[in-house]
Amino acid sequence: MKGFEVIFMAPRSRAHDGRPVLDTVADIARRQGVTRSTRRVDAEGTGVSGHAHAAHFFELADEPEELMFVLDGGEADALIRAVEEEEIAVFCLRRAIDYWQFGSAE
Repeated sequence: MKGFEVIFMAPRSRAHDGRPVLDTVADIARRQGVTRSTRRVDAEGTGVSGHAHAAHFFELADEPEELMFVLDGGEADALIRAVEEEEIAVFCLRRAIDYWQFGSAE
C-alpha cells in the first residue's frame, strides 16, 4: 500500500503544557483514531540550534526520542495539522513509503 511515514522528534526533556512533547503528540494521534505507532530512543541528536542532545549517565532527560507513524495521506495531513495547531515545538518528517501488513495483526 502507499502511504506516509511521519516521524516526530524531540528531546525527552522538551515539554508542552507540562507534559513531554511526544506524549502530547501520541495523545493527539489517539484522539484521531491512530492506533499504531513506534517510539524509539536515540543515542544522540543535534537540534536546529546546533545543540547536541544525548543521554548521559547522570542526565537521561535530554535523550532524543522519535515517535513514528505509518499513515495514509489524509491521516498524515490531519495529524500534522493538529500538532501544528497546538503550537507544539517539535520537528516532523513526512516521507512517502510503500508498506505491507503480513499475517494477522496484533
